[in-house]
Amino acid sequence: MINRYKSNIIINPHALDHLSDSQRKLFNEHDLINPLLIENPCGVGLQKNGRYASFYRRNWGYLRIILNMTGSKLEIITFINTENIPNLKRLKDENER
Repeated sequence: MINRYKSNIIINPHALDHLSDSQRKLFNEHDLINPLLIENPCGVGLQKNGRYASFYRRNWGYLRIILNMTGSKLEIITFINTENIPNLKRLKDENER
C-alpha cells in the first residue's frame, strides 16, 4: 500500500503539534516519513474513522502513525508514542460490524 503512494506522502500540520520545540530542531518531515518508507510495520489496523494506524517497534514501545488515503495522496495525520499495540484483530472485527 505504501509503495502506491510513495511519491505523494504529505504531513498534516496537526502531526507536528506533537513535537516540542526541541524535537522540531532534531526531526524534520523526512524523519517522520522514513518509517513508512524503510521499515515494515509490526501491525496495521483500520480505525472506526476509516483511517489506518500503523505500528513500528521501538526500544521503548511502539510508534503509532495514523494515516489517511485521499485520492492519490497518503497523509500522515499524526503520530503517537505508545507502550502497547492494540489487539488488531479486535479492531478488524469491530469494523466489520
